[in-house]
Amino acid sequence: MAAQVLWRDTGITPKIFILDARAVFPLGLWLFHWATWTAAIALAAITILYLMQRTGMSPMGCVRAMRVAFMGKRRETRSHEQQWRRRCRW
Repeated sequence: MAAQVLWRDTGITPKIFILDARAVFPLGLWLFHWATWTAAIALAAITILYLMQRTGMSPMGCVRAMRVAFMGKRRETRSHEQQWRRRCRW
């Protein structure tokens, strides 16, 4: 009998209990540098990653959304200040 490969689960993000597996990296930072301020940074990063997971956004998707929010409604196309074009959502 041939081994069956289940490809449908390869796109699922890995989780450790209820947290995204990317939350392990701030925890590793805290474990390598045992201090209260690194524990606070790790806890804040884990909380932010958990909240992003609850909204359904990936960390890169959140970075892209913040970049679009900071860009504004209009972008300059040429060096002249009078010529503007509308922002497109790619």
